This record gives sequence, C-alpha cells and structure tokens, in this order.
Amino acid sequence: MSLRILIPLTLLWPILALAAQGTPLRRYWATPARELSALVFCTVVFFALWIGADRALEAALGSAAAGIVASTALSLLAVPLLLLLGYKLFGVKPDPDHSSR
Repeated sequence: MSLRILIPLTLLWPILALAAQGTPLRRYWATPARELSALVFCTVVFFALWIGADRALEAALGSAAAGIVASTALSLLAVPLLLLLGYKLFGVKPDPDHSSR
C-alpha cells in the first residue's frame, strides 16, 4: 500500500495548488494557521476518500491498476469541493481585493 499511495500523493499537490490559489478569479485569505488547517483537512479527507475508493474499486473490478486509476481520478475531482469545505470549517474567507469577475 505504501508504494501505491505515491501516485495520488504526486498528483494531489498541483491540483491542490490550483484549487487553493491558482486561479485569479477568486482568492481566499485568512491567518496562516487557518489556511494550513484547511489544507491539512483537505489532504486528510482526500486520502481517506482515496483509500476507501481504492479498496472498493479493486474489490469490484478485480484489478489493482484499474482501482488505482479510478480512485485517483474520483478523488482528484473532489479536491476543490473538499478544499471549499475545509475553508468553510476553518473560517477562510474570500479576499475582497480579488473578487469574482
């Protein structure tokens, strides 16, 4: 399991960076502790979702490779929603200087 987790771990960081601050349309701002807490929350829930999906899909499909690919794709699609949930839970607000255009 330790080597299998390297695939989503490697792919998570660019997606998380894009979801957190990569778009000029909306930026979020809070204290560094709150932002870090939201990112840690997103990462923990991402891996919990990935592990659950990987085990379920591997059992259903019977193939480890198919389970890894499908669970990674599903989990990466959930990153923006998980980050938004983390922002709501930890009180990270949109920056008024960079509002949606």
